[in-house]
Amino acid sequence: MNFQPIVPDENELLTQLKQGDPIAFDEIFNRFADPIHTYIRARLNGSEEGDDVLQEVFFRLWNKRASIVIQSSFRNYLYRIVQHCISDHQRASKRKRYTLTEEFPEYIEEKPLPDEQYQYKQVYHIWKNATNKLPGQMRRIYSMKNEEQLSVKEIASELQLSEQTVKNQLHTAGQRVMKMLRQ
Repeated sequence: MNFQPIVPDENELLTQLKQGDPIAFDEIFNRFADPIHTYIRARLNGSEEGDDVLQEVFFRLWNKRASIVIQSSFRNYLYRIVQHCISDHQRASKRKRYTLTEEFPEYIEEKPLPDEQYQYKQVYHIWKNATNKLPGQMRRIYSMKNEEQLSVKEIASELQLSEQTVKNQLHTAGQRVMKMLRQ
């Protein structure tokens, strides 16, 4: 007799995942990790950080397992998470590139020249003055996001606002700061 292993379909795995079954999660990971990893690396131009993004994808999937709502297919749902993780990663990378070295001196490998130090301080003070001109709550939200490095969800929870309100305030604050910096 030949016994063929029973391979659960995606709907069955999804049901088990929603119930917190780690075996279903492992099966989903085994089915989707390689193609997702390949996709992520292509989108990040072969960056080694693809492993981190892949881990974040499955971390989010596990954390959101109870509230998963599939509108077209599980694969589409999963790739939507992938897109969000890639976007978050790219935003974080840009933020790291533009972080002022005065704020994180431990990352400086060599001491900047005095002219560079002066320029950094000037830019920092111009940026700080621009952020101080923002209206009260907007300034607080912008500060929590950029200086305290809190997530939108954490800010919304702490200030008892909706996440969309926080996102709108951050977007508007960013536009205002950039406008002030250009002047």
